Amino acid sequence: MGLEKVSYDLENRLKHTKESDEELVRTSFAGFEFNILESKWVLDSETTIKVAFVQKFPEKFREGILETLAYFSEYRSAKYTSMHTVELRRYLKCTDRIDIKGLLSYKLSPPDKNRDQYVSVLRCFFRQLVHLGFDVPEDFMKEFDSWVLKGPDKGIPVLTQDPETGPFSELELRAIKANLDHKYAEGTISDREYSLAQLFAATFRRPTNLKQLKVKDLVASSKALITKQPIYQINIPRSKGKGRRFRSQFRAFALIQSIGQVIVKHIDTATKNLEQNIDRKLSLDEIKELPMFFDEQVANDIKSLKGNELMAYLTSELPHMKHSDMTFELRSIIEKLGIISERTGQPLKVTGYRFRYTGGTRAAEAGAGLITIAELLDHTDTQHAGVYIANSPELGEQISKIMNNPLARYASAFLGKVVADEQEACKENPNATRIPCRDKNCDVGSCGSSSFCTDYAPIACYLCPKFRPWKDAPHHLVLQWLIEEREKLSNTINDAKVVSINDSAILAVAQVIKICEEEKGNG
Repeated sequence: MGLEKVSYDLENRLKHTKESDEELVRTSFAGFEFNILESKWVLDSETTIKVAFVQKFPEKFREGILETLAYFSEYRSAKYTSMHTVELRRYLKCTDRIDIKGLLSYKLSPPDKNRDQYVSVLRCFFRQLVHLGFDVPEDFMKEFDSWVLKGPDKGIPVLTQDPETGPFSELELRAIKANLDHKYAEGTISDREYSLAQLFAATFRRPTNLKQLKVKDLVASSKALITKQPIYQINIPRSKGKGRRFRSQFRAFALIQSIGQVIVKHIDTATKNLEQNIDRKLSLDEIKELPMFFDEQVANDIKSLKGNELMAYLTSELPHMKHSDMTFELRSIIEKLGIISERTGQPLKVTGYRFRYTGGTRAAEAGAGLITIAELLDHTDTQHAGVYIANSPELGEQISKIMNNPLARYASAFLGKVVADEQEACKENPNATRIPCRDKNCDVGSCGSSSFCTDYAPIACYLCPKFRPWKDAPHHLVLQWLIEEREKLSNTINDAKVVSINDSAILAVAQVIKICEEEKGNG
């Protein structure tokens, strides 16, 4: 059975003028074909809109409404078009009349906290409808244009430093990066998982940008003058902005060598697994067009396609992950790290946007201006960058507030394991090295690894999963020393980032003290 057709005046007009069905077929902004008379339009790999509801409007307005929706589908994002269908449906819940009485009924509908934003969307739709040459009653548009609407609030999560939706604290971000490295070294997370999480943390890009990445977007250059090591650059597709189609514009972003190397390993592993699943080798051109992150469905799709059909598929949006799937995977990766937020005492909540907010916040704290922050976050203008500048004076006090927070003991700073004494540590590692705190002339634990280490002891040790602090060691002396150093920095340096450099270690020592106290109490 074919799709249900939408009945409206344009269909009869086209029949009378004997125009072909080809003129009913349009191409969405993402490159997907849809028939304007069908009840469902597939606009991209994630969005299908249903337009049968248009028949509920008076017949003389149906053509204009459908053609305006088709215009947005062709020249704006699928999400943007879907937003307009939602608002048209909301209007229909109040009235199906497109006249001054209908508009006033809509105006008197029950209030909502986001009402002005909804109304603004609908007004935009009707303004475009008129611009395309379709008629609506003059008094309808005159009344609509007279409404004074409040713009959407910008940057609330950033301005309020929301602990669940806003930027990560310095301690939370350090915990994410440290745990990613530790879990990857242990083999708890894969090349793919490490690469995905690090791209969010390093580039501050939206999921919409990162889901569009292809293998060919990672570029390794060997033109390093001193180290002779490859320099990695990733060309990230830009997504927001009027007229910006799928992978039509890019912005280059440099990656540190360790992240670039893991991404290369992920690409190699993913490619080999795919070739195994499809029982053949992929050509170099096919590999280049593969999404950097894809799911199992891609193998099934490739098996069913050949020649030009396969390349058309690979160059399209179809093999790429959905925005929601990428966000879900990111959350799953961070959950594996087991990080507890020092601000909530609960497992850290993560979205792609929190990394983005963190990037802007840290840039503002470092003294960056509007243009620099907008460039860093790939904004099309500076109107949204102001929230980071506005909030930067408060950031210097943030760490001090955390230190006085009773929930600080839950922070994921200490990653090691408390042991009874040096003898127990040596059972695990016969060659365990003692860890001293020379400034307080004491020993505090043992190293659980026999490998050579150049990290600064004991500060780095308390943050290392290999550290084995002794239950009866004078950890309180280490804590006293770190706090004294922090106070000295606070009195001599007017830089919150420098002052807070050892805050993760302070929390880790505090956690060790707490664990030791609990074990002594239980013993």
